[in-house]
Amino acid sequence: MNRGLTPARIFLGILTLAVAAGCAPALPQSTPGGRAGSSGAPGAATRKMLTIGVLREPTDLGVLFGQGTATTAGGAGSVKVIVHDKMAVEMDLDTWRPQLAQAMPSIDAGTWRVNDGTMDTTWKLRPNIKWHDGTPFTTDDLLFSFKVFMDPDLPNGRVSRRFAESASAPDAETFVVHWAGTYVDADQGDLSTIRPKHLLEDLYLQDKDAFQNSSWFTTEFVGLGPYRLVHWELGSHLEFGRFDAYYQGRPAFDRIVVRFIGDPNALVANIVAGDVDVVLPVTVDLETALDVRRRWDGTGNQVRADLTGLLPQLEMQYRDVARPRGAFSQPMVRQAFYQAIDRQTLTEVMTQGLAPAADSWYWPTHPLRGEVESSIPQYPFNPAEATALLAQAGWSRGSDGILVNAAGDRFEVALWGLTGQVFGIERQLSIIADGWKSLGAQVEFQPVPTSRLSDAAYVAQHPGPLLTSFAARQYHTDRMSSRAIPGESNRWSGFNRGGYSTPRVDAIFDGLNSTIDRRQRLTFQRDLVQELMGNVVLMPLYWEIVPTLMVKGVRGPKHGATESTRNIFEWDRD
Repeated sequence: MNRGLTPARIFLGILTLAVAAGCAPALPQSTPGGRAGSSGAPGAATRKMLTIGVLREPTDLGVLFGQGTATTAGGAGSVKVIVHDKMAVEMDLDTWRPQLAQAMPSIDAGTWRVNDGTMDTTWKLRPNIKWHDGTPFTTDDLLFSFKVFMDPDLPNGRVSRRFAESASAPDAETFVVHWAGTYVDADQGDLSTIRPKHLLEDLYLQDKDAFQNSSWFTTEFVGLGPYRLVHWELGSHLEFGRFDAYYQGRPAFDRIVVRFIGDPNALVANIVAGDVDVVLPVTVDLETALDVRRRWDGTGNQVRADLTGLLPQLEMQYRDVARPRGAFSQPMVRQAFYQAIDRQTLTEVMTQGLAPAADSWYWPTHPLRGEVESSIPQYPFNPAEATALLAQAGWSRGSDGILVNAAGDRFEVALWGLTGQVFGIERQLSIIADGWKSLGAQVEFQPVPTSRLSDAAYVAQHPGPLLTSFAARQYHTDRMSSRAIPGESNRWSGFNRGGYSTPRVDAIFDGLNSTIDRRQRLTFQRDLVQELMGNVVLMPLYWEIVPTLMVKGVRGPKHGATESTRNIFEWDRD
């Protein structure tokens, strides 16, 4: 561990751990540097290749309509952006830049116009963009994608759909969205996946169920990215080839292979053996990565650890499935159990002390931290205070040491954790459970089975607190809004899985989504952190740092737990 790093450097995601321990062998049938060896075929010696290892196979490449964890967990979320671009992309934490578009909509440029209660955003497409089948990409594709995005028959939990009203295309390069209300993130192009009209419109109009099950989402995917799908060997690997007509120029690699290796130890063994060039997050835990660092000491092979902007946390359950019934609906009980979690030990165990414990969704070097800090209630680790709070709430130890209330209900709670979204689930749940047992709770814990990760309805029915991880920025849109509650009516597509709902919080989110002025937004941001953290509506734990492993000479992977290949066009190797 590098004890000389400052917290500020860590939280800019800049921790770079020098790594090496003998140069990794070259790729099979390749010479060092990723260029294929001579095979007798013309040009074979100049082919540049890259092999990426991920823990979990993606469910699709075209972003299917559900929001199950399996779509992003275990590195799967980084695969789709190899083959498909967006209007705009978050290249660094909270820093967006145009991709398919020439520029971000801007009030100064007149492309983001705020009217009396409504808005209009105008996007200009870059020239010469083509789908992988050679068909020109135009605003007709955007109009079709917008129609799908707004279709009430298709599941969609995105906040932007509540504000978007209509779209138009004055010409083949200009796309205008009319918003029924003011939506502060309208310049991020958050209007779902862009889909090819020429390939999908007829199917969509004829049969929406068949449309959702189209092979375009998987083995016959045609996109707009720098690499095109060549072959998907289900259960084994994906192969991508260079798209020579890519609008930003010629990508560096002739061939990229993404291998699905379902065990973190096997992933490490593969990169050490030279069968994989890059291991993407979230796949290998930090402790294992630091061990690789020691083994690789002195070569130039790389282990990099970055702040992801993700916040491991406990989501409470507020619906009737909650156990103990009605217990965690009491703010005083939630406050008590939050104070019984040793968050400092959690960060020492999970991040080697590289990240501090969390008290909200504002990390220590967040640009707004200084302006909202006084509004963040503090709940330091204090089991004695937690015991006193539980007594005030009507919970005391019975003869067997387990908490009971006046009705004789025992405090029996089940902790769940989302496998693949948060690493070391068993260790984390064990630390949390130890603190809660010390109060007199009877605690059992379990990871959500891998086979159920994409079952959003199942996950939303967690009977007790759920260990998960969310991007901090989502707290400024709809993280705990009642509109984000998943259910049958929205096909379980929301992320307020515990069903928390109050008019006060809904009003704050409405204000955040409709207020652009920075100073005016601060009032809502302070109110929100005071409301949610004052009542401990959920329990932030620590800030996530994840490692990326790369052999010598590979350049380009971005920080982040998902979409660390979002700049894949810029990747290269010596």
